[in-house]
Amino acid sequence: METPCSDLHLHQRVLVLTIALLIILLFNSQLGITVRGEASQKAGRSISIPIRVILVGFSQGQIVPADLVTGTSGAALPNSIPQADLSSGNDTGDVFKPNYQFVLAPSSFKGKFENYLNSIAQTKTGNNPWFFQTVKDPQNSEYLDQVPVSITYDVYDANKVEDWLWNNSASFGGIQSDGWTIVISYLPDLPSVSFQDVHDFLSSNGKASLSTTPHYYGLNVTSPDLGYKYRYRDFMDAWGGHHRMWFVDLSAGPVFNSQWEDLPLQVSLGDNNIDLSSDFGHHWLTDYVSDYVTQATYNFIAQSFVYYPYYAKNYQVDVYVLDDRNQTDVAALPIENTVNKSVIQSAFDDLVPYSHVTVNVTFPKVPSDLDSLIRANYLYADSWIHGAVFASPQRYGVVNLRPVYNYILAHITQFEPAPFLKDDTMTIPVFAFAFSNETYFTDPNKANIGLLGQIDYETGALLGEALPQCVMISYNQWEFMRGSWVTPQQSGKGIGFTQTIVHETGHEFGLMHPHEYGNVGDFIASPMGYFTDDYRFNQIDKDTIRRAHVDQLYSVTKALLASANSTSQSLVGQLNADLARTEAASEQMNYTDALHSVLNAYQLARQAAGNPPLYGTTPLSTQTPVQFVALSQSQTEETSTTQTAQTTSAGVSISHRLTGVAILGLLITVVVVVVVLGKRKASMKKSTTLEAPTMYPPGSVTQPAVFCTSCGARLAPGARFCGECGARRE
Repeated sequence: METPCSDLHLHQRVLVLTIALLIILLFNSQLGITVRGEASQKAGRSISIPIRVILVGFSQGQIVPADLVTGTSGAALPNSIPQADLSSGNDTGDVFKPNYQFVLAPSSFKGKFENYLNSIAQTKTGNNPWFFQTVKDPQNSEYLDQVPVSITYDVYDANKVEDWLWNNSASFGGIQSDGWTIVISYLPDLPSVSFQDVHDFLSSNGKASLSTTPHYYGLNVTSPDLGYKYRYRDFMDAWGGHHRMWFVDLSAGPVFNSQWEDLPLQVSLGDNNIDLSSDFGHHWLTDYVSDYVTQATYNFIAQSFVYYPYYAKNYQVDVYVLDDRNQTDVAALPIENTVNKSVIQSAFDDLVPYSHVTVNVTFPKVPSDLDSLIRANYLYADSWIHGAVFASPQRYGVVNLRPVYNYILAHITQFEPAPFLKDDTMTIPVFAFAFSNETYFTDPNKANIGLLGQIDYETGALLGEALPQCVMISYNQWEFMRGSWVTPQQSGKGIGFTQTIVHETGHEFGLMHPHEYGNVGDFIASPMGYFTDDYRFNQIDKDTIRRAHVDQLYSVTKALLASANSTSQSLVGQLNADLARTEAASEQMNYTDALHSVLNAYQLARQAAGNPPLYGTTPLSTQTPVQFVALSQSQTEETSTTQTAQTTSAGVSISHRLTGVAILGLLITVVVVVVVLGKRKASMKKSTTLEAPTMYPPGSVTQPAVFCTSCGARLAPGARFCGECGARRE
């Protein structure tokens, strides 16, 4: 039987928080993180975005308007946010200019909102990973387990609440069609947990019963592959994404995915003896609220990219499912049942409706030398430190991702004949491995996991990574049959590859996680998060990708027009009219219409400039997420010269403390998350399925060898950080 637990438990979170705070203090006082744009692809533009913040449940005077501009600590709400390509450190050329408006909702709206929530409330009793007891592990007396405790709670359907707020927006001033709305509510009159209950529960190791009832916002999520119903999705304190709106309830919770950072406001007030009627309380509360506004701005409204979001007329997603399970597991479940091609196709058709997307799914046989390589890099883990110190026993199998990834690169043409970005097509290879027992890939490159990977909130396992050349995913028989191991049992149900394929391929398109600047960002309808396991891209994802494609084509069009030897007045007039329509549609955040207009202008500009290709037929720079074929020296110099000519500010400095600190803090967190692999079945025995023969040499890769300038270790292809010492690649 599985012992469920939270993503990071008490001792682990304290350790992570301590390290993260030390890093923040160090960098704030000494370094002031600076990321330099090496070669911008475009001149870029300033993007003004109206953001209306609705405050529900706050009284006049509790929020200090001046603090929202300057902050008592000197930290203002962001008013200028350069957009970055996080994997390379390059800027895209675009700069967001948030324009905030704060609205204090009338008390009548608060009452109306609370009445609606009470009308849809469901009172339930069930396990919540935030509320746990620490007990001795049944297999090893030196180990401890953290076992969730059953509590009674109220839950509101998150999607219904989002729609209700959207449809009743006239009661708080309306929704901006050309901007964003953030609703921050404080509703302690609803059934809510108290500080005293939290104190008594934690101090008694979970033996004290709650005298109050926490409230949450919940979802029902089911795997489209094998029908597993995800657990613990009742426990959110925020939601949004179907519209340009996100709400957070500061009185809801506590939530286990952000165990201490997002405690209910009334718990924090009680713990710190803060009086909201005092001047100190007013300033404290204002900064507290502004933190949520800042997180929402960075997480949703002014997103950066993990890879440069290249526009393509055609996108081809080639999924290769490699079944490396034993014969018993293969016979128990056909591998074809573990992936749903139509769901993947629908997701990306919806994301880029102006392009043609092709999804191919094949099931090639695992080559014998690759099978041997996997077995040579297998390890069965049973960590005493995490069992005895962190109260999270680990009993699972891991396969080192790096040698397998290198093998794929060395043999890529056996799977993908032309895996690179050319003028009209971007090809994204996805390699999905199925292992036996409970075996996952593990990646020693911590940076990649933080920016490009996916973690399962129920298990803590690393499910996949979007690496510069391809996507790498691992699932196993335990995941395919997960319903048989959980309590209550879901016999015959499990989880397949589909959601992780959508998530990781979304990274290859350029999309980042919505929790890069705070885990509360995971409470949003998007396949790019870890918590909700969505299969459809939300309004944020669509805006981010479509706006980037519009800006990219707009910039290229202007450059082509400037380079044309001669153009007719009629052509110039038509082209400028299309660009004007592009600008008007973009200002209204109607990026699909803007894309159609700018494509018309781009085709006219190409005609005037002699029809040059958009990208050419050779791979691009290291920004490209699908670069395989090594460039010759002359090609490299030519590409570098072209990029230098395109950039208008090759040495532009983006001073952005929050971005640097958030990424560093995330990396520290991820180290523990991936090592933890939270749940473990108590019945799991040490596996003997995978043996360890002599290491198979992965062969040469297409890129030239690169070595760490700090310790001298060889860097993996495309790596941004050294796997040995952690130094950033220069």
